[in-house]
Amino acid sequence: MTIFLSAKIIGFIIWKSAQTIGGLIMKSNAAKKTSVIATLLIMSTAYIAVFTSVQGFKAMLPLIREEFDLSGAQAGLYSTFFYASGVALAIFSGRIVDGIGAKKGLISGVLIIAVLYLLHTLAPLFVMLLLLALFTGVGFSIVTPSINKGIIELVDPSKRAVSNGIVHAGGGIGGILGSSALPAIGERFGWRISLIASASMALLMCLLLVKLFHPTNNNGSSESESVHSFKQDVKAVVTNPLVLLVCLMGVAVGLSIGNTVIHYALFLTGDLDLTPTHAGIALSVFMFGGILGNPSFGYINDRFLNSNRRSGLFLLGMVVSVMFMVLALVIFPLSPSYFIIIAFSFIFGLFAFALIGMLFTTLGDVVGVRLMGTGTGILLVFTRLAMVFGPPLVGFFADLTGDYQLSWILLSASMFTLTMIFFGLTHRYRHILQRSTTHE
Repeated sequence: MTIFLSAKIIGFIIWKSAQTIGGLIMKSNAAKKTSVIATLLIMSTAYIAVFTSVQGFKAMLPLIREEFDLSGAQAGLYSTFFYASGVALAIFSGRIVDGIGAKKGLISGVLIIAVLYLLHTLAPLFVMLLLLALFTGVGFSIVTPSINKGIIELVDPSKRAVSNGIVHAGGGIGGILGSSALPAIGERFGWRISLIASASMALLMCLLLVKLFHPTNNNGSSESESVHSFKQDVKAVVTNPLVLLVCLMGVAVGLSIGNTVIHYALFLTGDLDLTPTHAGIALSVFMFGGILGNPSFGYINDRFLNSNRRSGLFLLGMVVSVMFMVLALVIFPLSPSYFIIIAFSFIFGLFAFALIGMLFTTLGDVVGVRLMGTGTGILLVFTRLAMVFGPPLVGFFADLTGDYQLSWILLSASMFTLTMIFFGLTHRYRHILQRSTTHE
């Protein structure tokens, strides 16, 4: 009965939202001038909407695992399916964004996320959630290149790191809302009701983007257009060795951060005996660290490191590697107080999410405005391959050993190794990854 009632509510929400969004799109063709900072904040609402649902759902995995009687490896399969479609479509979605522009890309991506998470609430079997995850990942694949393209069109290279930080901080805000509120609502009313609430908020953010987001790039045009063929653009990106080295760091980010957000709540509930609500709060604090870390380290890189992206990625990668080792060798064996867990979660998020913002900033400096969508798509292939295969493996080792300690050690070692390889191989390109020669 609950599923049938949810179906009626969802049908009404989708129908009314489609009518409203469609009407606003017809009325919002005239571009209006908006300040850069205001435009960045408006763009961040897309990430707020997406990450509220995405990270909120992952934070509710303990509840979902209990309902469907899942193992850790089975729960990790959700991330595999979610990012599998992203891997298959990443290059094409990036190309689509290059063609339709940042605004339409953001609206389309958020709308897909909202509708698909509403449909999640109708699934009577976990296998149906996995199938829906395939299609939900498509929306995520459109939002990220749209965000990155909008930033690189709008912002001068010397300020892109902090601008990326501001917009990507929206992901942290959404992660906090999802990770703290959704598990609490789920424990009281059920995880399906939580998803209806988060998806409805995503539809509201769609309306805000339609009404308020009027992108204008630093060359004075509304959206950039590519006159080059898809084959030419992909070839230009994949034959650039520096892009491939940035993609190597993308693998490191996918392995580390992608696994953290899917398994952190499971680790806290299973190994440290926290309740789903307390684990969700800790995950939300992890996200809150990202809200401050993304713009803060972006500012530090632009202001004090002369926009040296190579040094920025190396330093952040090393710190994140250490954080995983602390998780394995200090937090797990000592089972510290909840206050210490919260403090650690904040510091961990501070550096982890800064690494994501620095990664996309570096890519933008390397490929330039015209190829940003395609470049982001190719980078996402690497990050999402790591997210496809990583979570089930992390869950497998946790099931094999009975805890997450070995999993965190392996992630630390992977992060350290990939970061060192990136730093060593980019030595010959170090002059490119600095402000003085950053190009379009």
